[in-house]
Amino acid sequence: MRRLKDIESLYLPPTASRKAAAEYFPYVYIEAGIDFNDVRTGYKCAVKLARALKMHDDHAFPGWIEEIIHDADIDNVQEVQPRAVRLHPPPEFMDAEFIDVVKNRYIEYLARTWKRILYHNSELKIYSGAGESREEFTVRCRELFLERMREELNQVRVIFKRIKDQLKEKYLGIGDVELPDSVLLAPEENDRNIFSRYAERIDALFMNAASLTVDAAIDTPSRMDTKSELEDRLISLMEAARGRIARLRETYGKKSELIDEYILRPNLKNIHCERSCILWMPRKAE
Repeated sequence: MRRLKDIESLYLPPTASRKAAAEYFPYVYIEAGIDFNDVRTGYKCAVKLARALKMHDDHAFPGWIEEIIHDADIDNVQEVQPRAVRLHPPPEFMDAEFIDVVKNRYIEYLARTWKRILYHNSELKIYSGAGESREEFTVRCRELFLERMREELNQVRVIFKRIKDQLKEKYLGIGDVELPDSVLLAPEENDRNIFSRYAERIDALFMNAASLTVDAAIDTPSRMDTKSELEDRLISLMEAARGRIARLRETYGKKSELIDEYILRPNLKNIHCERSCILWMPRKAE
């Protein structure tokens, strides 16, 4: 034990009272910090890890496997040796130099194995943030695409309004100024009613279209008894608007679901050791 006198020792307190002394075994204890500030993804986080490494022999660390690495309760370790414990003699190879080597190898191990999975939408060119789940990221992408879709829908709506105005002027002889209801043009009264019915539904299509998840269905009015060229043109216009809106919704809906995983790994410069020493743990703590 003399070779360990200059090495800090920490202890994990017993989980229950014992009549006989508990036997404690030495582990290499490492507190490591991983700091991310990734420029490409904008991901920032600081992670602190506390691990107890069970060393079977002085050649155990080159081929580390998860079975020798145990989580250590960083808030529960203490500097004072608990009462009624018996310290198992450490192996001959465990000294300050060995602990330093294990510390360096463990940092290399973290650089190879530790990772964070982010989510990426290539169309938006954005990544998920720290702690953001795939579902939360998908919702955020959908909201951003919804803004883009609304802008494009507004442009399409202007185009269809222009076509409606052209039909209105051609078949009703009415330009930008609407005639009052008190002024009746008997020969065209039927066409005026037809135009009003379809124009309202086309406007409703665009008003209800700005959603990627809810179908905005608007029924086509039942045809008038008297056949009308204007009605045929308006039916075609309404179906064209319905198709254009459906394609936009489908396109942006698919874009919001195009999410892939992006694996972020630390460099050695992102990892630093905050503490390395011996941690004494009872056998049951394994």
